[in-house]
Amino acid sequence: MHKKYQLLFFIIFSYSIQSYAQLCEGSLGDPVVEIDFGYGSARGDALDSNITAFTYSNSGELDEGEYTISNTTSGLKSNAWHVTSDHTGNLNGYMMVINSAVIANEGVFYTKSITGLCSNTTYEFSAYVMNIMNPSVGTDEYHPDVTFRISDTAGNILGSYNTGDIAQTTSGVWVQYGFFFTLDNDEEVIITMLNSAPSANPGNDIALDDIAFRPCGPTITNSIDNEINSSIILCQNELVNYTFQSEVSSGYSDPQYQWQYSNDLGESWIDITGEITTEYTFTETSNSGTFLYRLTVANGTNINSTSCRITSEDYNITILETPEALTGASEQTFCTTQQPTVNTIEVNGADIWYDEAIDGNIIPNTTYLIDGITYYGAQETNNGCESDLRFPVLITILSPSLVVNNIETPICDTDNDYEENVDFTLYETNIVNCEDCIFSYFENLTDAENYNDESRILDPENYNWNEDTLLIYARIDSPDQCYQIAEIILYLEETPLIEIQDSVGICAGYNTISIDAGYGFNSYLWSTGETSQSIIISEENLGQYSVTVTEDHLDYTCASTKEFEVILSNTAVISQIDIDDWSDNNNSITVHLSDVSLGDYEYSIDGIIYQNSNNFTSLTPGEYTVYIRDKRGCGVIEEVIYLLSYPKYFTPNGDGNHDTWFIEN
Repeated sequence: MHKKYQLLFFIIFSYSIQSYAQLCEGSLGDPVVEIDFGYGSARGDALDSNITAFTYSNSGELDEGEYTISNTTSGLKSNAWHVTSDHTGNLNGYMMVINSAVIANEGVFYTKSITGLCSNTTYEFSAYVMNIMNPSVGTDEYHPDVTFRISDTAGNILGSYNTGDIAQTTSGVWVQYGFFFTLDNDEEVIITMLNSAPSANPGNDIALDDIAFRPCGPTITNSIDNEINSSIILCQNELVNYTFQSEVSSGYSDPQYQWQYSNDLGESWIDITGEITTEYTFTETSNSGTFLYRLTVANGTNINSTSCRITSEDYNITILETPEALTGASEQTFCTTQQPTVNTIEVNGADIWYDEAIDGNIIPNTTYLIDGITYYGAQETNNGCESDLRFPVLITILSPSLVVNNIETPICDTDNDYEENVDFTLYETNIVNCEDCIFSYFENLTDAENYNDESRILDPENYNWNEDTLLIYARIDSPDQCYQIAEIILYLEETPLIEIQDSVGICAGYNTISIDAGYGFNSYLWSTGETSQSIIISEENLGQYSVTVTEDHLDYTCASTKEFEVILSNTAVISQIDIDDWSDNNNSITVHLSDVSLGDYEYSIDGIIYQNSNNFTSLTPGEYTVYIRDKRGCGVIEEVIYLLSYPKYFTPNGDGNHDTWFIEN
């Protein structure tokens, strides 16, 4: 069976919010002692009186020299303290909160006997402390100054660490402090914490959390098959053989080893019988899940006590469950026009295909399918795990049974505007002779081949074909389970242009008019039934007319129809001209026609430029000739008029300039 696996390289690191300590520089063991003060929704119980000399408070704010066990500092000292939860951020996790006071016995505020340690072993002691004074409320004049001290039962000091002044911070910050010490023959120590600040007011208030003792020893470095990593992802029942290697630095005079594993993400650990060297061979993949492995190390017979051991970082082994077998149709039919590949086979999940039911070779997804061949598919996960059973699919490849034709033809551009609305369904019978075929139209060949419904032309009966359109692809799905693609190419050809006005006038007194549809067309058909290029219409036959002309091309004809009206027209008759004058340049002329004027007229005051309006404005004084012209050619009339004005002054001094005053015209 073909399987895949993946090695994950990673860097293990640990951190606290801040750390000021002489902590273990080698590898640590599991905590032998963990004091986190418990958890709960209300305040916790008081500590034994031999642990602290401060006074326990179970409600309200803390006075000087009082402490409590709480999951928050809120409400313990108004707004003078930061509001914080315990070091881990657990909203129900307890911490010891102390309103410090100067006390006797060196200022000791916490002391406790620690048992269950191992002789001839180095331990790391650590604890988290926070200066809870809020600087936005007031200055912390007296900073906490904490000393941690480890002594044997005889009072001999085995190690100590002084924090120095723990300064205020703008927000509450947990700081880890600690150091390491070595036991000789003892298995019990006394932890003492004292505050050396000279006073307690204002300031010197702290929170304490997560006191821990952990074995400390040489540095352990992990690798797998000589590669620096500690994580593997595997498939269930995969045949593997990995060597977990843990290199232990010098430090123990008689190092002893024990491998462990955990199937509950490190909540508990089980010794692996007989695995007592620095290497472990991993082969077991029958169960899926996440499994942790590690090497524990101790000096001499201390290996028999979990309190004495240091541990390597975890080897993280993920075994993925075997996928279910694929499902689908065991016999599948495709068409040669699909150019079907292995990727075309339809099953219910992610697949990988083989040429045999067992073992065999992988077939690439791009491999073209072969008629009559059975392909064997396994379900595959993103990590390369496959189902145990392979799903067989017998392939049948058909060829199209219908002959499909491309369409290439000109069409008439009705309005000669380089675009035309086209009905593609009119060409379907020319593409293929098939009553049960389903036609779909696309602008892109790939979309047609893959039947991209989002790109399908939704209204093929009214498609706007323009001069930028190259071609359209018609997909024909037929009952033989094959589809084929036909190309539709159309050319826009000009439609005949009939230059007849919408309204044609017969001039009164002329009795008839000749209407000409234009020269050079292949046929003419007037609404009168005549088929000549032009017709004569008399004054007695006014009304609506039309003419249709055709223009033949090689194998098609374009036609145009023009509808027009024949009306009676005549030369205009002026009934009145209104003049507004006596100004320098804002005079006007308005021409009114008699009711006997039948035509459509235009007006001019220079005989060259005509306008539809009968009103002329912004005129200067002087002589004007008004022209009225019938648009249908029935004649022009004209009339001379004057716009008057008068001089504003005269100077009768005989110099020949403005000596007299009179109104021109």
